[in-house]
Amino acid sequence: MTSLIFSPRTEAALASLKENLPHALLLTGLSGAGLYTTARMLTDKKLEMTIKPTDREGNVDSSPKGIIRAKQIRQLIEHAVKKTSNQRYYIVDDADQMNHTAQNAFLKLLEEPPEHVSFILTSHTPHKLLPTILSRVQRITLDPISSVQSQALLSAHDVTSERDQSQMLFLAQGLPATLTRLALDQQYFQAASTSIRDARTLLQGDAVTRIQLIESYQKDRAQTLALLQSAQRIVRHSLSTQPSSDIITTADRLATAYDRIAANGNIRLQLMGFIV
Repeated sequence: MTSLIFSPRTEAALASLKENLPHALLLTGLSGAGLYTTARMLTDKKLEMTIKPTDREGNVDSSPKGIIRAKQIRQLIEHAVKKTSNQRYYIVDDADQMNHTAQNAFLKLLEEPPEHVSFILTSHTPHKLLPTILSRVQRITLDPISSVQSQALLSAHDVTSERDQSQMLFLAQGLPATLTRLALDQQYFQAASTSIRDARTLLQGDAVTRIQLIESYQKDRAQTLALLQSAQRIVRHSLSTQPSSDIITTADRLATAYDRIAANGNIRLQLMGFIV
């Protein structure tokens, strides 16, 4: 049903839910863990509706600027409250991108849940959800898979070059959806490789090179966010092998820069602030 591979702990947690999903389930994990694919798997082809962040024109927008608006949640409520004896499933993807009004509307739905309905929420940043929503959902975190599982996944996708395998394993860091995309999409693999190279420059380059890098990124918000995500991968790897207070500080500063740029902050100002 899905090409994703799960860690043993995640596999066991999901298996326990397969026959009896709770009224509200929250799937969390790092970007690339495969949250939406897992949500689709759990619905067993009985999905009624998926709510995703959109732009102002109503087009799906998977960037940090996308928003789930109250209008979308009202449409979900109208559909979900219809009485039926059949089990129905609804997915709210990137649920943390609901605006405040939408979250309050969804909270009321959780407080008075319709019968025979299950909601599956996904979120890479669940702390952005209202505490009252978090208290009403069952939560499962999708862990990264092991290096052995990652190697097996690459073999299944016929990646035979040792150099490509090594690069993909580092880029994905145990995130199965990312690893699958790297294996299947050569253009994405090349872009990710460039991003990780530039991220190393951002973290370790000399002052002149870093400033030149910032100037090359300052007009492209999406690419800058991808750059910062690549830098976060490098820092996470460093934390797992040789943790230190300096690396923790760098991780915090990267997260701050990412959040501010995602919130439409000045790209050059935030990146310069990071390297100073």
